[in-house]
Amino acid sequence: MVDHPTLGLTDVRLGALRNFPFKPRVHLNYEETVLPIKDGLPKLKDFPASIGGSGETVPE
Repeated sequence: MVDHPTLGLTDVRLGALRNFPFKPRVHLNYEETVLPIKDGLPKLKDFPASIGGSGETVPE
């Protein structure tokens, strides 16, 4: 796990949670991607505005 106290978030590696019903909703830091993903989900330039990012989306 990685704690991000200033953001109020904790990253947990998905492999650590068996049978967890994971359904992605958004891609973060997509402006820096090296692997384009065409899945119809929103792609944020950086982070959501609610946690200090720009909240801007980038094209798929």
